[in-house]
Amino acid sequence: MAMAGGDQKMQKSYFDVLGLCCSSEVPLVENILKSLDGVKEVSVVVPTRTVIVVHDTLLVSQLQIVKALNTARLEANVRLDGSSVAGGGSYRKKWPSPYAMGSGALLLISLLKFVFPPMKWVAVAAVAVGIPPILLKAIASIRNLRLDVTVLVLIAVISTLAMKDYTEAATVVFLFTIADWLESRASHKANAVMTSLMSIAPHKATIAETGEEVDVNEVKVNTVVAVKAGQAIPIDGIVVDGQCEVDEKSLTGESFPVPKQKDSTVWAGTINLSGYISVKTTALAEDCVVAKMAKLVEEAQNSKSKTQRFIDQCAQYYTPGMTY
Repeated sequence: MAMAGGDQKMQKSYFDVLGLCCSSEVPLVENILKSLDGVKEVSVVVPTRTVIVVHDTLLVSQLQIVKALNTARLEANVRLDGSSVAGGGSYRKKWPSPYAMGSGALLLISLLKFVFPPMKWVAVAAVAVGIPPILLKAIASIRNLRLDVTVLVLIAVISTLAMKDYTEAATVVFLFTIADWLESRASHKANAVMTSLMSIAPHKATIAETGEEVDVNEVKVNTVVAVKAGQAIPIDGIVVDGQCEVDEKSLTGESFPVPKQKDSTVWAGTINLSGYISVKTTALAEDCVVAKMAKLVEEAQNSKSKTQRFIDQCAQYYTPGMTY
């Protein structure tokens, strides 16, 4: 979404940040991005691992933002039309990472120590296999002067190894990596709701008078657009000519096609199944019903309950307190 003005070209960009494990890392993300010239606003949606940035594209690009986030090992990708520029996160969402699987397998083998004591050293290997992502994120947090849960876990693992409780250290590493994967799967399902809403409406509209195809963001209110059979209706409006049947299940859940004729209301993202209609727009693309729904979902995910705010405030002091 672009917003031009003066010497600035503001844009709202969405980023999938798969390495975001919990709310304790939100300050890390904010510190990284707010230090960049051109970044005006940062919102972090922890449940869906989404970062929303309003930035001046003349000063900072999407790829520069991704690069800044990835210096902290946050596995960020630009989201375009409901999908990422790099699709490397799909495997991680389906299966645990190789670090988690390797660490878990070695941890199970190490339990043979009760039969053959030297097998306890396999637990050290389990720690070595599973610790790299935790270690890298902890280092990145320390570099940015933040103490988060990864730092706390790293200290716990080192302390446990120092006490020669190798199995316990391996268990901590495995549980943390597997919990990270489970949260990733949950966030993927929640994210599907947001991305499906954002991708329902088409990005182009055909002006009825000229036949010219334009970006939906350029279409003004009271403009007449043409919609052929098989096309999605680009913007909310009223039918001024023609008749058809419209598939509205993506918005209303209605399983049967809904007949439309002159003076009928139609919504962006619904599908014209038959016939040709001319639609007089009644809203801008950003004010359509589907856009409002996506915005409400985004705001709901980004808002925090009183309990969440209390936990976040406690975490600001708990983690440094446990560290020191």
